[in-house]
Amino acid sequence: MDAGLAAVLGATVGALGTAVTGATAAFLSRSTARHQVRTETLRALREARRATYTNYAKTIDHYLDKLDTTLILLGRVERLPEQRDQWVENAHTRWNEALRYRQTEVDTQRVLLQLDATPQVSEAALQLAKWCVLLSRSTGRAIADLKGHDLDTGPLSPPSVGYTQLLVAEGFDPEKPDLERLLSRGRDAYRAFLSMAAADLGESGVLA
Repeated sequence: MDAGLAAVLGATVGALGTAVTGATAAFLSRSTARHQVRTETLRALREARRATYTNYAKTIDHYLDKLDTTLILLGRVERLPEQRDQWVENAHTRWNEALRYRQTEVDTQRVLLQLDATPQVSEAALQLAKWCVLLSRSTGRAIADLKGHDLDTGPLSPPSVGYTQLLVAEGFDPEKPDLERLLSRGRDAYRAFLSMAAADLGESGVLA
């Protein structure tokens, strides 16, 4: 092979090598960019989901606190019978506050949760909602019994069949369920939700 041909071949091979190296670098660069985009997208989705879970948890915790305060007020009815009517009215007022809060803040956060939650977290939220409703309705019934009429209008109406069946299925007396025990079950369901939400996010313990 003469020197001229060798030079041409050498230049050609060098050019091909440079082209291959450049193509490989471009491919790796695109792959890295795609990976970074995917990682950032997943991180953003995880943070958004965590915010949804956290907001829902805070809202439910505040709601349970409102019902807890209602039970404290009801507990004073028997201890302070001379102020019975005032404590019943105070409990009714607090219960109404909890009801309005559930119809606004809790329901709003529940809709957002259902849009963002995984099936496992949705199920935990459903169980939590069940106990919140049972506690709220049972507390309302207790106040109505003390007032001698339903909290809207007219005489006391019997509890709904579905409400009664749920209480019986969970081992409660549907006529006079233990409100403190219902609150305890609600708190248990709340902690279960926190644990499931944390597990879904890949975190240990409960959602902070």
